[in-house]
Amino acid sequence: MTKRSRLAACAAILSLASLGACASDKQVNLQKAAFDTMSAYHVAATGAEAYLASRNVNSTVKAEIKTAAAAALAPLTTLDSAVTSGSSLTTTTVSTAESALAGLQSALADAQATTTTGSN
Repeated sequence: MTKRSRLAACAAILSLASLGACASDKQVNLQKAAFDTMSAYHVAATGAEAYLASRNVNSTVKAEIKTAAAAALAPLTTLDSAVTSGSSLTTTTVSTAESALAGLQSALADAQATTTTGSN
């Protein structure tokens, strides 16, 4: 094998290794995002439970929280299952869970605004 073909072979191997590393880095980043999302969900769910358990809650906000919590549960369960089983994550799976979490966080923000303004 000539020096030039050896260099080409080495370059090809390094390119493949780099592509593998990029895919691996993407999975690591998606896993981090998944863990962050699931952790934030647990915090939000705790806040939702506390609000729903309190007395004199605004019925509209209560319904909004229940709807948002139910909507968040399905994509977050799917995300949790994928992480637990070691499956490859997709950007869509993570972003769907993040969007659902944002809906729950928005409902909780509404609850906080309602509580602080005294319009329960």
